[in-house]
Order: sequence, then C-alpha cells, then structure tokens
Amino acid sequence: MKTALLTGASGLLGSYLVPKLGVEYKVVSLQRRDADVECDLSVSEPRLEGRKFNLVVHAAGTEVESDALAVNLEGTRRLLKSLEANPPDEFVFVSSWEVYSPDAGEDVGESRNLWASTKCGQSKALAEGLLSDWCRDHGVLLTVIRPARMLGKGVKGEMARLFNDVVSGRYIHVRDNDARLSIVCASDVAEAVNMLHSIGGIYNITDGRGVTWLELADAMSANCGQMKRQTFLPRKWASLAWHFASWLPPVKASLDPEVLARRGKTLVLSDAAVRSVLGERWKPFPTLEVLARTCRDYPYID
Repeated sequence: MKTALLTGASGLLGSYLVPKLGVEYKVVSLQRRDADVECDLSVSEPRLEGRKFNLVVHAAGTEVESDALAVNLEGTRRLLKSLEANPPDEFVFVSSWEVYSPDAGEDVGESRNLWASTKCGQSKALAEGLLSDWCRDHGVLLTVIRPARMLGKGVKGEMARLFNDVVSGRYIHVRDNDARLSIVCASDVAEAVNMLHSIGGIYNITDGRGVTWLELADAMSANCGQMKRQTFLPRKWASLAWHFASWLPPVKASLDPEVLARRGKTLVLSDAAVRSVLGERWKPFPTLEVLARTCRDYPYID
C-alpha cells in the first residue's frame, strides 16, 4: 500500500484529511504529540529514518502572528531537510488566503500578486516559494492549496473567536460594513487535496460565493439554535463606543479599530482554476447553509 506523510493530522483540516487519504494510503501522522512521528517542526527536524513516502501533505500551520515564521516557514524548511535523502513523489502544501492583500476585492485568482499584510500570510507566501524551488530541484510534483477561511469541527483562530462572540452576544455589526469574504468547509478542502495531489498546480479553495460578515454571524447564530438579531451600530456611534467603553466585552470584541479594519476589507477568492481542472467533480457544499445547519446533504458530525 502507498504511504502518505501528513503533518498537522489532528488539526482542523487534518481531522478531515485522515479518512480521505486513508482510502488509498497508509497515513503516517507527524505532529508535536500523539502521532506516528512526534516532532515540533518549529524547533526541530523530524527523524524519518530514511522512509520513502509517495505523498506528503503539509497541513501543519498557525494563525498566531508571533509563531508564524517559526511554524509556517522554518517548520517547512525543517520538513524539507528531513526529506532530502528520499524525496516524495508528490507534495501538497496547505497555504492560506492570507497570501493575498486583505483588500484585493472580488474574483481574486491565483495569478494575483501576493501581497500579504500579516506574518501568517508572509510566512505562507515565503514557504510557497521555498517549496516551489525545492520540488523543482528534486523532481517532486507540487500542489499548493490556498483555502479560504475554513469552518468545521474543531475550528480555531479568527472564526472560532467570531463564533464565540456571536453566541455570547458580544458581536456588534457596524451598519455600513458590507465587506465580503470567502469561506469554505474544511471537509471540502480535504476533498480538494485528495483530488488534486496527483495533478499539481496552485488552487484557491472556496465554496464559490462571497458572504458578508453579517451573513456569517447570522449563520453562526443559527448553528446554536438561537437565530437572534445581531446588534447594530452606525460607524460614528461605534467609534464613540470604543472611545468611551472599550473595556466592555462586546465593545472590545467587535469595535476594536484593528478588528473593524480587518472586517471592513473585501477579499473574495475565485475558484475558477479548480473548477476548470476538476469540472463537475468539484461540488463544494454551501458553507453558510452548512454552518446554519440547513444543508440537507452535508454529513454533519455532532
């Protein structure tokens, strides 16, 4: 049986990748603990003992800005060094939507110049370049996946914080904020990895629709069976609330100027490339409906 090395096997995406890859491959997990290969890539090189893998899927990563370079870039460098003696046939790198400018607008394709504004995005972009050179020099087929903001069981980071703010009643929506973003089910990203790893190339992975932050918040509210109306404030009042009451949890969570700036920029990815390559086989679930638990076809895991 063919073997696949999977980093970040217990993460949001990794938990969906294991059963997908397990149909065709014996999956060898690599992560900090509770894995076939235990290693913290941010500080050390894994000991692979000369093993040859048919496929490597590098899904380990972080959204924590202070850790981004160590984990996303240097961790990738250490992984590649451990594979020098026996390069895999195929390598999949799970990059990020953050490699693009956060205000890049609508219909952003893979050919758009990378202009990351965060350490996470910068580290992923640099890792892409590192991998491109290494795979070319070692005759390895490279597939780069750039997922939109992922949602699924075990979600962490920005989407988890937003979810917690919504269900706790701390989310406040600024009335004229119509910025749009791309989202995708983590299960669909796993399916894309499974379908694209033997093809190669760079692909945005999204459900094909742009949504507003308010639509996302409403779906999160519905997920908990609450469907309560979100709190609205005009932008001027939001500024005043931050100035006079930034210590209040709802104000701190939603009206921090940095949060408002991040949620006020439109970045909607185009998935035309993956649709062109996979055709009718690529049928991502509508993420908002999945999140609101109104999608009848999605295999929910409670």
